[in-house]
Amino acid sequence: MLYKLEEWQDASGSWHCEHTSSHPNGISKWLIPSRMLGIPADEFIKLLIEKYQPDQIYHNDDCSFVGWSWKSQAKMRAYKNAMNALARKLNFQI
Repeated sequence: MLYKLEEWQDASGSWHCEHTSSHPNGISKWLIPSRMLGIPADEFIKLLIEKYQPDQIYHNDDCSFVGWSWKSQAKMRAYKNAMNALARKLNFQI
């Protein structure tokens, strides 16, 4: 299945996007973009912050889960559309 981010807005008005279909066992979904880009997770987070400027980044204590969100749908879509375009270009299957 081709990696594809889908978007939604939560009850507080923040915008999120994530691959909501099947994914490989034993891998956290948040790590998939870094693997698709071929960069370590910490470099991906730096790229995310610098280029796509999420308004919130959150994680659990051991960082086995990291998430992010935007107040602006347009900013979220810039990230979503770029990742989806790259996934199509690479035919990135998960």
